[in-house]
Amino acid sequence: MNPSSSIEIRPYHWEGIYAQYRGSARHDPALCADVRASWMPDGERLILRCCEIIGMPDSYIYDDHRPPAEPETRGKHYRHNAFQWDTSNAPRQLTTDCRIPGKGEFRVQLTAADDCVDIHLGLRNDLAEPMGPVDWAFCAIGLECPSVNDEKQERTYFSDGENLHNFREIAGSNNTWIHRVVGGDDFIPAVHSHLPVGPVRARESLVMVQGESGDYAAALGFEQSYACYASIGNLCFHADPSFGTLEPGEEKHMHGRLYLQQGSALDTLRRYQQDFAAG
Repeated sequence: MNPSSSIEIRPYHWEGIYAQYRGSARHDPALCADVRASWMPDGERLILRCCEIIGMPDSYIYDDHRPPAEPETRGKHYRHNAFQWDTSNAPRQLTTDCRIPGKGEFRVQLTAADDCVDIHLGLRNDLAEPMGPVDWAFCAIGLECPSVNDEKQERTYFSDGENLHNFREIAGSNNTWIHRVVGGDDFIPAVHSHLPVGPVRARESLVMVQGESGDYAAALGFEQSYACYASIGNLCFHADPSFGTLEPGEEKHMHGRLYLQQGSALDTLRRYQQDFAAG
């Protein structure tokens, strides 16, 4: 990477450690992004699986799993639509505008800045009835980024408004627990209904991963999320954005940021609070 370019984003290609880890459980990688910061050692990257699931209680708007994630329920009648990034402004920006016939449209824009990736999501309901509550799984995968990934979940945090809590402290292990977010309407999608729910709510819609060295941190946050969680398999972390329910013809937008910055998890929390104070 050019040292003068702090962050670069490109389309992800199905190769490397993550692709090998997935094995036969391949998904559509076309709306995944390869994100590299200048402080990462050669070969390291975060992978953004931007549209893992965009769903309603009884069906998917989009699902990148192949076959669908819930083949006996929401995925039973799902027909996959394939989309691609607009790469005309890469490696500074990736965008996509995806029309789902008979349902609506969703949009993703990723824009690189000095120490973060600006995330803009959009969703429109073209149905004749309300759409939702919508679950949008936006997955930041750390498997290929040893500088910050956290298999033990001892350096993966959220804030309750007064203190930082690491995921292992609450769960007692590195198993996946769902941590609800204040303002997220206690929403937990059916796909996660089998997971334990933590007793402490996150005050901010932000999940933070402190690098092992303490010099850098990664964090993912939105204006409003309904839950934050992490998985040890692909070492991913989530603060899934909350769109609620869209009325017929309604369009909603969501702003978020992936922080890749020098400093501690607490530094990223303060930065997020500054950036999203008005929201």
